[in-house]
Amino acid sequence: MKVLVTGATGYAGFHAAIALRRAGYQVYGLVRDETKSRAQELQRHEVNLVVGDITEPDTYRKYIENSDVIVHAMMDFKDPQGADLKLFDSLRDIAETSPKKRVFIYTTGCSIYGKRPERVMDETTPANSTHALAFRMDMEQKLFTMPIPNCRRVVLRPGFMYGLDGTSSVSATWFQMGEEGKAIYRGNAEKGWSWVHISDLAEAYVQVVESSTAIDGEVFCIADEQRPKCIEVMKACLRATGYEGEIELAPSQEDDVTSTWFDQNEFITSRKAHRLLGWVPRHTGIIDEIETYYASWKATQTNRHE
Repeated sequence: MKVLVTGATGYAGFHAAIALRRAGYQVYGLVRDETKSRAQELQRHEVNLVVGDITEPDTYRKYIENSDVIVHAMMDFKDPQGADLKLFDSLRDIAETSPKKRVFIYTTGCSIYGKRPERVMDETTPANSTHALAFRMDMEQKLFTMPIPNCRRVVLRPGFMYGLDGTSSVSATWFQMGEEGKAIYRGNAEKGWSWVHISDLAEAYVQVVESSTAIDGEVFCIADEQRPKCIEVMKACLRATGYEGEIELAPSQEDDVTSTWFDQNEFITSRKAHRLLGWVPRHTGIIDEIETYYASWKATQTNRHE
């Protein structure tokens, strides 16, 4: 079985590609630059590289044609809706002339809801229409309603990712603050998020592909059940670095998406994934083993400078 993973050098895509390869699939990772260390690491994990751009379907069209599974694990920040629609349209056009059965897994996230009155959200919770990322829920529905023959479509909404290298995670930012000796927390100090270890998220992709039932048109929230306040996670990250200074509380900053797009509770439950996929997080939570995650991040920084 052949799998195409977009955003294969990104946080979610990288680990999804490796997990799918370990599960025995022939995996192709879409990358912009095959010379980057992240792309070369994929090759070491037996992931084949496809050099292309999500906004230019001709660069990856033949891989969609030949794939049984397509995992879309990225968001193009320049034109997120336009880029995704190009991918959707390409998949539809190919499916209309090909009898091959395919699975398409679309990745969004717990941040699409925005500020909601519910303390814990699930797959049925609507987005706050004024939120900057609410359009991603609309994109989910466009995917489900688009006529794409012989293609099962599934959406994963992960919580905030952590673990392993974690260089693009929020926790990495807080580790960096601790290393630099200046900690600034922006936004609502009472907010909290749901989190998921990147290995557990990667396993969710595998479980969707290998589900014993033909899951189609379903959305799954993917996170552990810890739900800590963000400032408590930040304190744990700083403590792991040895930082003993104060944390400066500051208002949200326009050019800082963490303090604007994510400045509210983003608690989700994964009961549906437990029930239909059998997905259960193997990692107990980001705070529980924060020293381990810091050591992993630290090792990554050291290796990059050698």
